[in-house]
Amino acid sequence: MGRPGEGWARVCDSSLPAGGIIAATVGGLDMVVWRSMAGIPCVAEARCPHQWSHLAGEGAVDGEELVCLTHLWRFTADGQGWKENLSGRRDRKGDLAVTPCVEQDGGIWVQAED
Repeated sequence: MGRPGEGWARVCDSSLPAGGIIAATVGGLDMVVWRSMAGIPCVAEARCPHQWSHLAGEGAVDGEELVCLTHLWRFTADGQGWKENLSGRRDRKGDLAVTPCVEQDGGIWVQAED
């Protein structure tokens, strides 16, 4: 499969390992690129909505979720935010804006806005 057409921006190489997280900038916006443990690439806004921690530096992948290590908020690949307490109860919290991505031509790409 070739690279996406015009209007797409490469945010990182496909070599990002499962559980990996990196920072990226797309159209002047801070983004975080992460790969779930199942290998699914995800691109989202970089800041946790709770206290604005940058998830590339203060985040970790736990299975299929990105976890903000500052206060343990968790985010799914579609951006839903949750807080899980010690007994396993999950409460809805603030969400992350997610940017759809594709993996092609050795890279992870997002559609760049004009």
